[in-house]
Amino acid sequence: MAVLRVGIGGWHMIDEVDLISLVAGHARLARLCDALEIVADRLPVMPGEAEALRLREDLGHVLPTHEARECAVLAALFGGHPPAGQNRAIMQHIGNCRASCLVQGQDLVAALSDETPAPCTETLGYMLRSFFQTCRQAMAFEALAILHMGDRRLTSDAAALMRASLEARCGG
Repeated sequence: MAVLRVGIGGWHMIDEVDLISLVAGHARLARLCDALEIVADRLPVMPGEAEALRLREDLGHVLPTHEARECAVLAALFGGHPPAGQNRAIMQHIGNCRASCLVQGQDLVAALSDETPAPCTETLGYMLRSFFQTCRQAMAFEALAILHMGDRRLTSDAAALMRASLEARCGG
């Protein structure tokens, strides 16, 4: 994390370097979502063994890594004081979204495993689309939350980075 500059209300100013790991994690997760969308678009053709293995490994690595990084970044930026009111609701929603993505990812690992019976293509398609839509929405919400909760604490570079990340997540 960057050298902390004290700003509004004794809180440190949020600089671009404070957000780089979170935005990079969003980009990695977005690439995984794109790969899963390609699989969904190809159904009823199921992924081959090598592709299914790669996707299981990515789901098993990218999601927990992203979740841990996201928790650390948000705690460093907004965890100094217990959030209250609107910010508490925002942080709770982010946590709920994170948990949903992790559970859906675990379900996809099981569905893509050669150790369990494969679900029908309609079910797999639903699972895939639910996962990547939930993850994309969660990433967009996190960017909006940081822009909102960071408010005047965001440097211009940090705000620009979060707006660019939001635009990338929303396809704008």
